[in-house]
Amino acid sequence: MVSTRTPRRRPLLALTAALTLGLGLPTPAAALPAPPEAGVADAEVFDLPGSFYDTRDLPVGAPGEVLRAEPASLPLAVTVPGLPEVPSPLPARAQRVIYQSTDVHGQPVATSGALYDSTAPWHGPGPRPTVVLGPGTQGQGDPCAPSRNLESGVGTNPHTGGPAPSYEQAFALALAGQGHRVMVVDYIGLGTPGTHTYADRVEQAHAMLDGARAANALTGGVAPMVFWGHSQGGGASAAAAELAPEYAPELDLRGAYASAPPADLLAVLRHIDGSTLTGAIAYSINGMSLRYPSLAGVIERNINDAGRAALTDTAKLCTLDLRSRYGDHTTAEWTRSGERLGDLIVSEPDALAVLDHQRIGARRPDVPVLLAGGIHDDTIPLGQIEQLGRDWCGQGVDVQFHHETTPPVRGVTHAAAAVTNFPLAVQFVHDRLAGVPPRNDCGRL
Repeated sequence: MVSTRTPRRRPLLALTAALTLGLGLPTPAAALPAPPEAGVADAEVFDLPGSFYDTRDLPVGAPGEVLRAEPASLPLAVTVPGLPEVPSPLPARAQRVIYQSTDVHGQPVATSGALYDSTAPWHGPGPRPTVVLGPGTQGQGDPCAPSRNLESGVGTNPHTGGPAPSYEQAFALALAGQGHRVMVVDYIGLGTPGTHTYADRVEQAHAMLDGARAANALTGGVAPMVFWGHSQGGGASAAAAELAPEYAPELDLRGAYASAPPADLLAVLRHIDGSTLTGAIAYSINGMSLRYPSLAGVIERNINDAGRAALTDTAKLCTLDLRSRYGDHTTAEWTRSGERLGDLIVSEPDALAVLDHQRIGARRPDVPVLLAGGIHDDTIPLGQIEQLGRDWCGQGVDVQFHHETTPPVRGVTHAAAAVTNFPLAVQFVHDRLAGVPPRNDCGRL
């Protein structure tokens, strides 16, 4: 058995591990890559037939049904050939999971994640709770999926040879050390066949909600739950909280923490263009063009050869590779007119309709929400997070709002908020599980 001697509160684990894994460290900009060779446009890492992530022949189950699961080691486990493995001293047992979800068009799709079943005691009220964690931006290539890198915490992208740090594992283990069970989702198309729908509101919400159902199925109960996420994960957490009443009303959801959520993608597009994460725009285009043919037409009319090469290239990249290749470039390099995509889209009704469909805030969560936005965030603009808070307040939601104040450091400030917000987020989770009346900041938003 895994040791249960780990201290109950371990927030420093999140701080140390996240920084050690290079969370958000800036990387130098490089020239745009040459067009890829023929035959490498498909970003999938095709696993051998019958391997864990090959979902193509799995039967279709009900949303949230566990289709496949296997135990996985965690960092610090000791393996010697011919001897039993010495388990990791970290405070959880882990397993990879393939579970049923639903795509944006209502069609069944299998997706993946990892369950960290805490071995630390739970000292709060009621049964052991589950935190469903939506990761921040991992990338679009299958090797970037967090569940693929459980054993080491840092994988390798075979397309580039670059590292793929699973930095969310630090937060998952810190939460597990306090007795929380943690389900970390990979998102639809990340790790499993298909193209990851980066920042798609509906599919990310479905991955979170069905991941919650899968966690319940694996542990044999209906656990109290809280959604958790920063950046892309903040958007997933917020969207899941909105859709829970209609998509998964049976969940015992107590609250949602959404840090730096991209609630208005047009505002985010304009803010991120020219930043260290310019390439993430290509992630979004790749995924959404496949789901929304009208958007694909807009892109095709406006993109040039360099843009097509960038879309093909980014589909294989994890986040650190993306920063290195596309950081500090702009989407003006990808368009026929030389205009940035944010300026082009405002004159394209089809594109605006897709972005409006992605907006978070039109639906009402039934639980309290902690929203956090960085005053100096260089990736996710504060104003659209404040607007999300106002939208929810107008619908009667209890919104606690935190203005994060990390000083501006290009390429670092946004990622650092995942660490600096951690203690506040943990307190929010504990309060929701303990039934403490929620704080409501709607009067000052």
